[in-house]
Amino acid sequence: MSNKENMTNITGLENSTDFKNDEYNLVSALLAASDFKNSQEEQKEIKIERDGKFYFKFTIRPLSEDEVQAARKKATVYMKNPAGTKYPPIPKETSSTRYNSYLIYTATVDEDRKKIWGNEQIKNKFGIIDDAETVDVLLKTGEKSRIIDVITDISGFDGKFDELSEDEFVKN
Repeated sequence: MSNKENMTNITGLENSTDFKNDEYNLVSALLAASDFKNSQEEQKEIKIERDGKFYFKFTIRPLSEDEVQAARKKATVYMKNPAGTKYPPIPKETSSTRYNSYLIYTATVDEDRKKIWGNEQIKNKFGIIDDAETVDVLLKTGEKSRIIDVITDISGFDGKFDELSEDEFVKN
């Protein structure tokens, strides 16, 4: 396929016999794909149980790349730029503990985020200011790790593509 042909065949609708309806379906599909954060089909319920005893549950949703980047930024300590104050600070160290807590906090649906991580009684008891710090108080490290695995999976890091093999995806 020449570059010219490749550049004109960008929507997949060029051979459509019902262009208007197919275009509407494409727009609907694109809008639905963009709403992944609110899609209940993509959400997962997390139950915290220890030794057969149920403690609490919350629901998580997929994260966008911007949200992951924001979590990393919040978990990073910055230092002054040696080139001077007119230059931006330089990342010094990123805490993986804080990063994972921010990922879990951000992925938690709003209602549960307020109820669990923003619980005023828990925050007061443990002297917590930032709601995301509650994650470390309420979850064991292994629980956090398993939740992070679920978040990365529902956020598209499972390595699976429905119709294209990895080789085909790279070619396209």
